[in-house]
Amino acid sequence: MKWFTSDLHFAHPFVAALRGYARPGYARDESIKQQAEHDGRQLKDCVDWRKHDADIIRSINTYVGEEDELYILGDISSGDTWSVDQAIMRIQNLHVPRKNRHLILGNHELHSSTRTLEKLASVFVEVGRVGITEIRDGWGNNPHTVFLSHYQWREDFTQSKPLGAVSTNWNAPELAEYALPYVNNTLLLHGHTHAHDPLEFGRHHNEINVGLDAWCFAPVNEAELVDNWLHAAVSVTE
Repeated sequence: MKWFTSDLHFAHPFVAALRGYARPGYARDESIKQQAEHDGRQLKDCVDWRKHDADIIRSINTYVGEEDELYILGDISSGDTWSVDQAIMRIQNLHVPRKNRHLILGNHELHSSTRTLEKLASVFVEVGRVGITEIRDGWGNNPHTVFLSHYQWREDFTQSKPLGAVSTNWNAPELAEYALPYVNNTLLLHGHTHAHDPLEFGRHHNEINVGLDAWCFAPVNEAELVDNWLHAAVSVTE
């Protein structure tokens, strides 16, 4: 079985705070940065980011076994050296072996050094900016070719306002060039926006957000994605 997820953000205290892991007395929004500065503390000391990370690993291991394939569509860390090293340690605690782990690079890996890419390649069988694979229904039938990208379709960067709960840079113009242009009748799996709705851009856009925030902090399997896509297609034609 193939499983998909995105935006793990290991050792990224700010994202962990936004996800509800701020320590007592600290805000679960952007103001936590000002609180930490006011208190003379580092942000990572104001957030239980270790529990955030452990919860993600526990969730993935609950669903994804040694014989499964795991695709992570970007932003496994904050991008700095310390965070990347912490993320690599977390990845090594997954039940799914390296030969079955695939990484699509996100904006937090966008400007990674050669050394960082080498580290990532040591725990993933493949690392790339975009990908392509097939997903099947629960009976192993009905194959669908899907594109894999950290970002939503390039055309979605022109949306006039955020849809649901999204990251602050969800439509940053400088990231649009890394997004795939829309392809009709082909499903795109993506992350990046941190939206809570997997179909945040509408049922007619041929894209599903596989990020943690869209799937209740869990990975999603290929059969469920096929079901969601087909259901969305039926809803549009009705």
